[in-house]
Amino acid sequence: MPVSLFATLGTAYRFLWSERRDLVAYAFLPVLLVTFVQIAGLWATGEWQTVFEPPEPAPARDPDQPPPAFDIPRVHIAAMAANAVAAFVAYAMFAVAWFRRYLIGPEGMTVGAAMRWGQRQWRFVSRFFMLIFLVLVLGALATVPLDLLTASNPMFGVFARAVIVVATLLITSRLLLTLPAAAVDRTFGFRDAANATKGKSWYMVGIYLFSLLPVLFVLILVGQIVSGLALGIGGPSLTFLLVALLVQQAVMFIAIAAQVTALAEAYRQLAPPA
Repeated sequence: MPVSLFATLGTAYRFLWSERRDLVAYAFLPVLLVTFVQIAGLWATGEWQTVFEPPEPAPARDPDQPPPAFDIPRVHIAAMAANAVAAFVAYAMFAVAWFRRYLIGPEGMTVGAAMRWGQRQWRFVSRFFMLIFLVLVLGALATVPLDLLTASNPMFGVFARAVIVVATLLITSRLLLTLPAAAVDRTFGFRDAANATKGKSWYMVGIYLFSLLPVLFVLILVGQIVSGLALGIGGPSLTFLLVALLVQQAVMFIAIAAQVTALAEAYRQLAPPA
């Protein structure tokens, strides 16, 4: 039976709606984790007082003067690192649990047990970073001859870079099936994923991109509403910022759930039986 991108996306969104209570339960802890780490970082750096203010224009610089030193305070570096770690840990916890919720169904355990960090999550993380490393290596190998060609023909370099971006997206999308496989404890490597998605490259790109788009539009709308409300308040408010970040992260995890569900459905259709 031929696979259809829009049928897969429709199945994913119908599942999210029908299982919305479980979605809230599974996303509750990750949303809180990311939000409170973000608010703590903004409080520690003092940026919570200026987060809704428009950016100040860069001051004019004398071209004869050397550029100013780029110095980031340690507290800002610590806040950025904490945000990155919290966001990735929350993503891995949620993605593994939600992949299993779709592909296996309710496993007769509490949400806390499903979200508990263990060997399964470590395998998922290792597969994720192996995928990132592979894509970076392929991109680096393609960049070397590109730089040589660009030196002789700049216009060709622009076209070639666009080709590399598209090719990287196609390769990455095809290999994403290793993630749901890792979540359900199946040995399913990059070669298996490439074989399962043979002739389905654009389908996988559509799964990767279009599963996110509807919720990202909602996220942009929410951002505009929050910015308008912040202007109406007339001054910085840590409580308002906390609520705004909670809403933002809630929408973000709905987007992640949509992508995870669509990818799980693609895995169900394309991967051969274990």
